[in-house]
Amino acid sequence: MGVDRLVEEGLAQVTWLPFELHPDIPPEGISRDEYFGPNWRSRGDGVRVMAAELGLTMKTRDRLINTRKALATAEFGRENGKFEQVHRALFEAHWQGTAKLEEVADLTRIAAAQGLDATELERALDEGRYEEVIDANRREAMQVGINAIPAHIFGMRYLVVGAHPYELLKQVAEKVRDAQPT
Repeated sequence: MGVDRLVEEGLAQVTWLPFELHPDIPPEGISRDEYFGPNWRSRGDGVRVMAAELGLTMKTRDRLINTRKALATAEFGRENGKFEQVHRALFEAHWQGTAKLEEVADLTRIAAAQGLDATELERALDEGRYEEVIDANRREAMQVGINAIPAHIFGMRYLVVGAHPYELLKQVAEKVRDAQPT
């Protein structure tokens, strides 16, 4: 991903925060046709092309999932010192179409593969341990203008919302770097 490349090149440090894009999606999910209307298929082509250029596989599903439990699983990973591994595993499992991230069984399997306690994760999900964190992050993101994913804030000054080519992200990161006092 472009952000990974910025980190590798020393142009950025990253802190991923949960953002529930569609909190209104029911727990069982909803068809894309019902949620977006029948013409949704023609709108995501640019993102898929950009993903392919970065070597990412993005399989589009006919149903949108409720991501709340997946976001909570990532927070469980953060709490247990494995956020990066869990975050990546969830991302790959969703976009490569190998898992149903709305199902606790798949979430616990993914977390266990990253060395986390599946039983403890299931308990955390059942008790809603990360609900307030997810809600608070969404409120804060909306207050600063984030209404889509991905969204990146550079240097606490520039907000870049949506999927963009690496070169644009690099330009913003360099602008922030060049503005730093020496």
